Amino acid sequence: MAQVFVPAEEEQPVLFERSRLWTIIAVVLLFALGLGIRLYDLTDPPLDFHPTRQLHSMMIARGMYYENLDNAPEWKRELAVRQWKAEMLLEPPIVERLAAFSWKIAGGEYLWIPRVFSILFWMAAAGFLYWIARDITGANGGVIALAYMLILPFAAIASRSFQPEPLMIASIVAAWWGMLRWYRRPTWGRAVAAGLLAGWAIFVKSVAVFFIAPAWLGLILGHMSLLQALKSRQVWAMALLTIIPYAIYHVYGVYITGLLASQFTLRFFPALLQDPAFFLRWNGMITGVFGFEGFLAAVLGLFAVRERAPRAMLLSILAGYFVYGLVFTYAISTHNYYQEPAIPVVALGLAAGISALLPRLRGPRWMVTAAAIGLLLFFVTIKAWDVRVTLKRDDYRAETVFWQKLGDELGNGASVVGLLHDYGYRLAYWGWIQPTNWMTSGDFNFRELGGRSFDMEQLFEEQTAGRDYFVVTLFSDWERQPKLQSLLERNYPLLVQEDDYLIYDLRTKK
Repeated sequence: MAQVFVPAEEEQPVLFERSRLWTIIAVVLLFALGLGIRLYDLTDPPLDFHPTRQLHSMMIARGMYYENLDNAPEWKRELAVRQWKAEMLLEPPIVERLAAFSWKIAGGEYLWIPRVFSILFWMAAAGFLYWIARDITGANGGVIALAYMLILPFAAIASRSFQPEPLMIASIVAAWWGMLRWYRRPTWGRAVAAGLLAGWAIFVKSVAVFFIAPAWLGLILGHMSLLQALKSRQVWAMALLTIIPYAIYHVYGVYITGLLASQFTLRFFPALLQDPAFFLRWNGMITGVFGFEGFLAAVLGLFAVRERAPRAMLLSILAGYFVYGLVFTYAISTHNYYQEPAIPVVALGLAAGISALLPRLRGPRWMVTAAAIGLLLFFVTIKAWDVRVTLKRDDYRAETVFWQKLGDELGNGASVVGLLHDYGYRLAYWGWIQPTNWMTSGDFNFRELGGRSFDMEQLFEEQTAGRDYFVVTLFSDWERQPKLQSLLERNYPLLVQEDDYLIYDLRTKK
């Protein structure tokens, strides 16, 4: 039977390995601090982290909420539902349903509520990660992994986001925990539980498969031979339970309803693999989230895990991350939140490396302990303060007022096309307008990369036909589209010109 981590006999227990009480105190304080920094400025509108992606979930959740909101004006209910139905479905709308249900109970559309759910999901992920790290690397590693998972500034900001990622991360880490429990004692009950947790993780968001399948392969083949695995009824049961939930959802969404067919468009760009700049951009994402040195230290730290099967599991997960990036080339190199599933892997790598190093440090035990605690406190304090400064620096409350006023100026029912912030989502959500989005210069380049080409004048005619107004708020991209400027100025009068927006009247042609 596999054994839980035990320090080597020649090594003296240090730091948290020596005291259960101090371990408990450290864990409690880290959870309290991790929760506290995430609850700071809770009611600020969710525009601080990838607002386009958050607004996508907000539009879906609002439509679900308004669908059965009896006291809502009919035009608002109709528009909210129509906006919801117009959104591309990428994964089961679990967090959106949860938000809509909570708003119904709370009696209002409070955007801080889904933020709280995301925070709680991340805290749960941190809890499961602590037990994994403690199992594999000991008490020191458990505390180190927990501190990194909770206090890393990027993780703190990302875990407040109204996206499926925090739930996905929690589900992935819970699945790893279930796998290790089965490995420690392979009963049928633990096999079923592990399989269900793994299946749930992939169901929440299908890209979790890049972190679930390698974990299974590494753990099982690190524990037994391929022939033994193929003969094991438990292994087959776990594999089926892992696959079936998303398989059913995929078949239903793609082949029966067709609602999921759009998720396969403009997502795969293998041509980028031939571009050296792609790898530099990906490295830039890694550096921005983890720091290059920290990421490298974590990779090396994974080799310090003593047990063969857990070590093979973690190295396989790391390999899964790189495969994930090579499949989603564009996203991994342009969207930093695509690095989120790697955070618990990096945390475990650092935990393994540091916990292996600590007993080998020379000098008096008290000095080693004091130095280690001092460095841990320094890391936690600096990073927690960094999060607080980041959240305090920006206040987005004025944004909501601006978009409400712009929506009022355009008028209920106005037919709008525009070059707008976040693909028109801000105007759609707070202005109660359903705009047609004019693509940014980056969007044109993105689609050309996917093999599409555009006749600008034809596209302009198609998108402006029958519309009332063309609205510009994204001036940074407006300057990059002189042809669009020329088409508007040549054909339509400028109705409103303000510092923050332009409105062209498409109802009157020059």
